[in-house]
Amino acid sequence: MTGTFARTALLGLGLALLAACAGNPDKPREPAAAKVTANSEPSADFDSRCDADPIHDLIGKTLDNQLASEARDQADARFLRITRPNQPVTMDYNPQRLNIDIDNAGVVLQVSCG
Repeated sequence: MTGTFARTALLGLGLALLAACAGNPDKPREPAAAKVTANSEPSADFDSRCDADPIHDLIGKTLDNQLASEARDQADARFLRITRPNQPVTMDYNPQRLNIDIDNAGVVLQVSCG
């Protein structure tokens, strides 16, 4: 009988852990404007370094796919990485990558290269 109790307890623990990993249906969804493809790559082949100076006017604007693509092109960047609050990112430096930091509403907070 002890074995049955132990199996039942393990099954209950497993179900509790699965329930803890389930999504929160009450959590608001991200706005459509914030659903930009991160780490996207342009169609042309670039060999230059990224330059974020021409796109600093993006700060405060709501980012969408078209704006992100135009920013990558204006910055002469090969790669684009869009980061949201509390999103883990790699610490590697890539001189051909444009980084755009946005808030939960999709508003641009910062632009940088690397």
